[in-house]
Amino acid sequence: MKAPLPIILLIMLLFPGSIQAGSPDDSLVLARVFSFKLDGSHTIDGFQSNVYIKHLYQTRRRNFTLWAVPSMYAIARGQREFVSEEYSRLTWDSTGYHNNIRQVYYTTIPHNRRTMPTLLEFITPSIYDETVYGDHILSPFHRTNLPFYRYFTSWLNERYARLYFRPRYVSNTQLVHGQATVDTQTGRILEAELNGEFDMMHFQTITMQGESGRRALMPKFCRTNVDFHFLGNHISSAFEAAYDCPLTLPDTVNIKGDRQFIDSIRPYSLSPDEQAVYARRDSLQAQRHQSSDTISADTLMQQSRPRKRNYWKEIGWDMVGENLIRSLRASSEAGYVRLSPIINPQYISYSHRKGLSYRLKLGARLNLSDQTSLGLNTRFGYNFKQRKFYFNLPLRFDYIYRDREAYAELEWASSNRISTSTVLDEIRETHGDIAGLENMELDEFDDWNLRLTNTLPLNNRTAIEAGLVFHQRKAVNKEATRQMGLPAEYRSLAPSVCLKVRPWIGGPLFTIDYERGLGGNKDYLTYERWEIDASLKHRMHRLQTLNLRMGTGFYTKRDRKMFMDFSNFRDENLPEGWDDDWSGNFQLLNSHMYNASKYYIRGNVSFESPLLGASFVPLVGRYVERERIYLSTLGIANTRLYSELGYGFTCRYFSVGIFASFLNTQFQESGTKFTFELFRRW
Repeated sequence: MKAPLPIILLIMLLFPGSIQAGSPDDSLVLARVFSFKLDGSHTIDGFQSNVYIKHLYQTRRRNFTLWAVPSMYAIARGQREFVSEEYSRLTWDSTGYHNNIRQVYYTTIPHNRRTMPTLLEFITPSIYDETVYGDHILSPFHRTNLPFYRYFTSWLNERYARLYFRPRYVSNTQLVHGQATVDTQTGRILEAELNGEFDMMHFQTITMQGESGRRALMPKFCRTNVDFHFLGNHISSAFEAAYDCPLTLPDTVNIKGDRQFIDSIRPYSLSPDEQAVYARRDSLQAQRHQSSDTISADTLMQQSRPRKRNYWKEIGWDMVGENLIRSLRASSEAGYVRLSPIINPQYISYSHRKGLSYRLKLGARLNLSDQTSLGLNTRFGYNFKQRKFYFNLPLRFDYIYRDREAYAELEWASSNRISTSTVLDEIRETHGDIAGLENMELDEFDDWNLRLTNTLPLNNRTAIEAGLVFHQRKAVNKEATRQMGLPAEYRSLAPSVCLKVRPWIGGPLFTIDYERGLGGNKDYLTYERWEIDASLKHRMHRLQTLNLRMGTGFYTKRDRKMFMDFSNFRDENLPEGWDDDWSGNFQLLNSHMYNASKYYIRGNVSFESPLLGASFVPLVGRYVERERIYLSTLGIANTRLYSELGYGFTCRYFSVGIFASFLNTQFQESGTKFTFELFRRW
């Protein structure tokens, strides 16, 4: 019996072997292409290039839904064609990351705005790396991606060949098809054409590579055509990037909206379509100027009077309306301010246990000097099932200590609702069994906490964090709690120390936490808690990631009236996205279980990869970007071993996970988690 294709592919992903092309000559060409970057003595570390970039945007079809697309607000009305030009300096480091410093920018888009910023990823394809564009599109010219592609060669002459490639098993948003012209003696790619689809965009990239040294790893000219389709809207964009332009501008140059200057530095002529856009713009401006010159003197006198400003349009529509659907950003050398969109599907999530929730982010940074800065990374959230508002306000001061980065942080938060079984136990001892006691929320408390910490690096591998933690826990049902003769509020003040060790770069992070409640009077709790944790995020080849986390925590001293409240094992009400909170957490665990035991032992494993299983589902599988498999286990007092199994995937529209929980091997329940991913990169 033959094994199913997804299982075969999974084996190939985890245990890759050598897969040959059709003939010995084909294999030789592929081997030289794969080894070209490794065999060369060139490096891109510190490589710089002056780049001229131009965009042509053409609106083929549009409707009112285009207003809801981030960055599309500027072209959702009015003109249907726009041109943008810029002159930038790109700098590469040893990892292949490039930093783009824009020095000159001109556009016909109103107010010098930018649109479709995700297109910037397509300007500089890294065809020799594992991924062509940032963290997506597996390159057919990298050896580790060989299992995903099928290759064919057509010889042009004794030295040059045309290399054709296409997905081996299934078309997918992480794969491309196309062709490349290859120098068969060296494996250098002269030019390549990549065709694919990613994030609602169909693209065709044609890149011409440099001729020698490290320039052979970089494009010298790149043209990409993009078609964007969304709910009946169709936007086409054609952009070109020319590298190694001879003109080098001073670092201080930052010019925006100067037509004459961009005309003076443009390295080659505009296309007829681009010239036509400028001509129409110039014609409209000339007509407005001519109309203003022919207005009568009486009309001029009337116009000279103060006009009533349309504040609704300026503030209510242009300013507020636009920022409802896009991030509000302002930056300078002194720092920046960023506010996530008010209406943003990405911050809406649903889980089987917690229901629907929404969150918002506000970030700011103030550079006080070359070595100090003040930062704020605020998160707000609202849970519709609990009908509760949560927030987290961390104010962080970064500074340099012995040539290493250190920071102090003051954090105020109300992001956790905590429960304690000791309250119910005390009520039963005093009043006996009361009907419906479990439904009165007497064991539920809102936790307001304030944390002041300072983190100092001892060396490159070790850091120590010390501080104070204050908790104020208020009963949800205050009136009923007081009627039972119990306090409706508990406080605690505790010094804390945490040692962080990462034995080697890219290795696991080990932490040891210690916290001791000072007590002092009956309103302040006395306790002593230890936690040990180890976590590893191991990035593998082909966009695969292995997440591992193990930890334990226990109380060595506690009051009888005590909250079991751990730092590394808690119920998060302000979760992050797919990459942050879907591994290392339990999705179906009852919230009371986090605070029911004086110790815990936990382990979490997740494996992420493209083209794992759902990618082979007909019709819809081609849009699956990444998939995950989860396994989590937990041991606490007075219960059997708790486990969760899960599977999830993410696509351009959403991320979804399906989970099942078990006590030992006995099935308990299943549930889902859902978050929007629409326009995540926009």
